Amino acid sequence: MPTEVAKARNVSFHDAKAEVVSMGKVLEGTLPWYELNHWEQFFNVDLIKPALENASLINFLPGAEKTLEKLSKKDIKLILLTNCDSRLLNVKSDSVPFLQYVDACQSSTDLGFIKEDKEYWDLIFKKFKIDPSASIFLDDNKGIIRMAKNCGIESAYHVLEPTSDQSVIYESNGLACLKNITKLI
Repeated sequence: MPTEVAKARNVSFHDAKAEVVSMGKVLEGTLPWYELNHWEQFFNVDLIKPALENASLINFLPGAEKTLEKLSKKDIKLILLTNCDSRLLNVKSDSVPFLQYVDACQSSTDLGFIKEDKEYWDLIFKKFKIDPSASIFLDDNKGIIRMAKNCGIESAYHVLEPTSDQSVIYESNGLACLKNITKLI
């Protein structure tokens, strides 16, 4: 995003990044933080174009596709719950066919609530007829794991290594955790 902002505003990458980071700190944990439209309108940029231009960089995490394939063959319902903007999710799913392995997918930006909100979970449980006490949930955001647990999903696991290049590695901090999705089977 800073690259696009720098071009649109004719400022240095450093200045654009500082502005994006500053705004991000204000919006983090809110619906607008996840909505591409919010950022595009505020900075007057197109964020889908660079996503499409970099789509070749989107890949399954090591072992994830095989794990999803195995899970999809079990007698369970797999639902992808994401805060990712649905337009960006479409770019990702066009590059990596992960949606073929799930029964349903819900972007928080289409729902109007994010996973950090109790209202989100109430809507999700109702929409997909989910019994939270009989569900397993994974996320790489500790706050979201805590909210899922507060809303009744006891089997909520913090994913400690959510990237393929190990650029992000989390500590468990007392939460139930999995190194990555491959540890589900």
